[in-house]
Amino acid sequence: MLSHLDSDQNTVESAKRFLQKYTPGKWNIEYTKKNPLEPQPSDAEISCSCQSKPIGQLAREVGLFSEEVEPYGRSRAKIRLDALKRMEKQPDGKYVVVTGITSTPLGEGKCTTTLGLAQALGAHLNINTFACVQEPSPGSFFGARGIAVGGGYSQIIPLEEVCLRPCKGQIVFDMCVFVQFAFGMISQVYILQALFDLLVPLKKGQRSVSPAQLNRLKKLGIEKSDPLTRTEIRRFVQLDIDPDTDSGSLENEIMAILSLSSSEEEMQQRLAKIVVATNKSGDPVTTEDLVCVFTGPLAMLLKDALKPVLMQTVEGTPVFLHTSPLADIAQGSPSILADKLALKMVGSGGFVVTESGHGADIGLEKFFNIKCRYSGLRPDVVVIVATVHSLKMHGGAPPVQAGLPLPKEYSQENLKQLERGCCHLKRQVENAQAFGLPVIVAVNKFSGDTEAELELVCGQARQAGAFDAVQCTNWSEGGAGALALAEAVQRAAKLPGQFSFLYDTQIPAADKLRTVAQKMYGAKDIELSPKSKEKLAIYTKQGFGNLPVCIAKTHLSLSNDPMLKGVPTNFMLPITDIKANVGAGFLCCLTESEGKNMIVK
Repeated sequence: MLSHLDSDQNTVESAKRFLQKYTPGKWNIEYTKKNPLEPQPSDAEISCSCQSKPIGQLAREVGLFSEEVEPYGRSRAKIRLDALKRMEKQPDGKYVVVTGITSTPLGEGKCTTTLGLAQALGAHLNINTFACVQEPSPGSFFGARGIAVGGGYSQIIPLEEVCLRPCKGQIVFDMCVFVQFAFGMISQVYILQALFDLLVPLKKGQRSVSPAQLNRLKKLGIEKSDPLTRTEIRRFVQLDIDPDTDSGSLENEIMAILSLSSSEEEMQQRLAKIVVATNKSGDPVTTEDLVCVFTGPLAMLLKDALKPVLMQTVEGTPVFLHTSPLADIAQGSPSILADKLALKMVGSGGFVVTESGHGADIGLEKFFNIKCRYSGLRPDVVVIVATVHSLKMHGGAPPVQAGLPLPKEYSQENLKQLERGCCHLKRQVENAQAFGLPVIVAVNKFSGDTEAELELVCGQARQAGAFDAVQCTNWSEGGAGALALAEAVQRAAKLPGQFSFLYDTQIPAADKLRTVAQKMYGAKDIELSPKSKEKLAIYTKQGFGNLPVCIAKTHLSLSNDPMLKGVPTNFMLPITDIKANVGAGFLCCLTESEGKNMIVK
């Protein structure tokens, strides 16, 4: 029997042998080619039938060191941020973002296509490839889109561990409860000296003042920290909060901060900027103001959640599963850290396939104007996922409902109706092209689609200006069903990039809103409510007017009315309220659920 010492020595020798074979830029990775079954089993049955490789083996195959990996069981691990620091001088790979057209409530397979494309590039074309996807939202656990990330033979396994939300979403919720409790306590405190003694305790006759507390004193124009007069103590402790202010959703903003931070330091700075209220003088009250030592504990709680989670697909392709900011009131995409680390790991010849929430009008716009603005990363290719049945809906077929059978119009070939719906595909291709990147349309094939329908959609996509349009069967065939898409992505990635943002953040917030509404949604103009005008004036005065904008709009239509399909025109986009998510770094702008005076062509 081997002693512990012998076992440790064998582990060291094994690691040395691996590193001798490993050369930077090319992985020595084992993939699992699947033989799809007919009829196709359920997602859960496929997941149970697949034996995932030990997570430590996968980590070694993609060039991670053991001290950079924190296993959570056999099939998932958190990756320490030291890995990114070690690789910071390595070149990035090609960056591909997957979005979609405006979908039906059933979902169109955007995440499945993301994973299928990564499998095709990695397991079938032998290119270093990472997929980066969001955690599944709680709502998807019980909805028609299933409980997994991806589906069929293009999903993350094991399914039961995907559903555990490894990014520690519960921690984010617990933090919000803590913030709200502290907010309630601080806003009702009257014994100022006792609170000051608690916050700034005496140690050996001297006050122990933290950097956060010094920042608050500086904000108040107080140039000293000890001793303070009674008036200065009152100003330091008493926030004088206006009880009528709305602090918004802390949980959503904290998840957005987690997703948009590139380091622990940046995360702590963002957490300190969260505006929880406004005082009676009209100045913002931040989490740093609440207790002055507050953001340190916040950052400690989130430190573990900031590490990307490594998992794998059915075919053994590596995946980072990290964060789940909502796609309407936040940016709706995987974390910046996951994308940055993956781009370093694949090397200059590799690919990272990431996703954006909802359609190109919402998720892709926010991916570029918010996420890319803060990450500094510039994608090389955009993939838009479309389906025949969704385009039929945009062409006039009855709306579909999750959990109910599709109406007969979706099972019958109707090329005229489908062609009418392709005007929506054209609009979404134009939306993606507005950022200066090559666009590829991936037509996700369903069993009831005819060849004539699929060819019509591909032809319409090319006429709309897409670099290419291809059929995909990765749900039923895995990576093999996305080979044509992978080859098109390879060709498109060789084109010179001309990426540009949709707007300059220095222009007035109303002009930024107007630009997005007109160029992405096709609106005639925006209509600011009195409340939103008042909020904009306050935020501009407070210095937040140069933040990007995040419009909270339905994902079921280009307009703000979910019942209007196709390409609505001649409508005003009503902005009813605006919230400053200063920590996340954007203005969240709410719209009405229904529009007026719209024409659908």
